[in-house]
Amino acid sequence: MAIILKRFRSDNKGQVLPMVLAILAIGGLTIAGSLNYAVTSLNGSRILAEDIKGIYAAGAGVENAIWSIDHGTFPPPALLPDKINGMTVSVQAESNGVYTLYLGELVQPGVHFEYLEVVEEITWDAEHGASGAYKFTITVTLIHEETIHISAIGARLPDDYGYEEGSALDFPDNLSCEPPDITTDSRGGCLVNWQFDLPYPQISKSKPTRTQSFYLTGEGPQEHEYTWVVANQTDVGVVGSITGARYKITSTATRTETDRIAAKIAADVMIEDTGTMYIVSWQISS
Repeated sequence: MAIILKRFRSDNKGQVLPMVLAILAIGGLTIAGSLNYAVTSLNGSRILAEDIKGIYAAGAGVENAIWSIDHGTFPPPALLPDKINGMTVSVQAESNGVYTLYLGELVQPGVHFEYLEVVEEITWDAEHGASGAYKFTITVTLIHEETIHISAIGARLPDDYGYEEGSALDFPDNLSCEPPDITTDSRGGCLVNWQFDLPYPQISKSKPTRTQSFYLTGEGPQEHEYTWVVANQTDVGVVGSITGARYKITSTATRTETDRIAAKIAADVMIEDTGTMYIVSWQISS
């Protein structure tokens, strides 16, 4: 460019100005575009930061509601006492009754689900087979004097574990020694379920505890397992080892200076009597 300008000066002294103006015009267009991009980028970053602050504020509202419910306060406070990230946070909570996990879904048990209790236990049996195996035992206990007939029993096995074929036959005291129906849940976990026909096995005052044992295949951490039993009486219904009160909690964070909603979180939560919490769903809008 310097060589070109020198030639213009030596040969055509009056023609340099248009060239310079053209260069300035091109530079101006380039700078303006860069500035616009920078401003847009900064505005986008600012909006994103405000959205994140709103989400954190709304999340604090959900956490406060869960804490309040777990400590015996329902409904929880409708408004947090302090502003979060400069925003007011309002909370609404709705009780949806008792639910239990059954075949990968949350279902409502019967009104007398407390008549039965079901738990699971996993123990290592070093004498099984050539190298040993984990034994999974479902135990059903009668909590009421009434005789109850059982129409199904089953379990969700730990992640990465499966049912050892034919292993229910190793336990003659089982409710059933037949092969179970085997399916998978949405996480890919193995679901084993035994269904009974007439005459249904029963649990009674004279025999208040029944079991269903079998062996597992697989290895690794043992997580996300649970069990269930289904009574033939509809007033008892499904009884699961994971059972709790279900709530819908909606938390809204509002900007104080503009009175506009920064973020809203709608959470579906189940809380067991032990205080263990399960997040069924968590939806964010802003």
